Amino acid sequence: MAQAAVGAAPAGHRSVSAGVYSRAPEVPYVKERRGRAVKKLLLVALAAIGGLLVYRQIQADRAEQDLWTEATDSVPTGS
Repeated sequence: MAQAAVGAAPAGHRSVSAGVYSRAPEVPYVKERRGRAVKKLLLVALAAIGGLLVYRQIQADRAEQDLWTEATDSVPTGS
């Protein structure tokens, strides 16, 4: 019968090194850079949403102004 080496896994069992499947510890500045990138992305997204809302409000105001102009025009159209 073969004798197992010291520290080796028993016969029939696989030995998995702890380092093979574990993630490397993250360096603090990598987390900081990732956090800054996420903040910038959120800021750009909020600015885009704000710009869209302002644009839609301007379009609604123009449509309402056109409607009032048409309703209060002293010269009827088609005359």
